[in-house]
Amino acid sequence: MKKLLNFLKCIADENRLKILKLLLDSQFCVCQLQELLDKSQSSVSQHLSYFKELNLLNEDKSGKLIYYSIDRSVYDSFLANLISLKASSLSELELEDLENKINNLDTAAEIRTENKERGCC
Repeated sequence: MKKLLNFLKCIADENRLKILKLLLDSQFCVCQLQELLDKSQSSVSQHLSYFKELNLLNEDKSGKLIYYSIDRSVYDSFLANLISLKASSLSELELEDLENKINNLDTAAEIRTENKERGCC
């Protein structure tokens, strides 16, 4: 679940979403991405580091340049996990915790209503 959340955080950034789209369709080196996105080399490298942490990048070295592309099997795995995400994937403990929080909210609302009826708080 944590990896899926990190994937969603990764693509929540507009620039990283653009990089994802570019690298899904082709391979580019940092300098090409820099030009396409009109970003600095350090900015592009920083964005790529998010993909590296998730093992989403293929690296193809050509001389001094490294060409990046998205590893489709890892990407497809994230998508499959996202599609299959259901409430049933939560553990029983997590569900109990959510139910307790809901019950506490209901109890707090009842107390506020009773207090208002008594002219209190």
